Amino acid sequence: MDIDERKRKLFALIYATNGSISVSEVAERICWESRQINRYFRRQFGLSLKAYCNILRFRSSLDHIAQGKLFPQEHFFDQTHFIKEVKKFSGVVPKELLKNENDRFILLSSLKAP
Repeated sequence: MDIDERKRKLFALIYATNGSISVSEVAERICWESRQINRYFRRQFGLSLKAYCNILRFRSSLDHIAQGKLFPQEHFFDQTHFIKEVKKFSGVVPKELLKNENDRFILLSSLKAP
């Protein structure tokens, strides 16, 4: 069974950008309507493309936090947005996550980046 080339391009693009791309930009670059992309994501993964991209951005920020960089390195609008997103996914702010209490980095590192 052949995989739709648009799906191949979709995943290559979102992983290459660590999720820092808008749904409209993805749709434009791969010639696939954003509504169709979101319908596909909801059916396959139970979440929108934007939510999936947010997870990828969070995962890519873990490496920076582990190095003590507590400011947004990649693809966050500002410091407040960065802190809010990290807290949403990890349950704590970046400063607390850096302390690595209860081996949080070990638990979160199971979210392997592609």
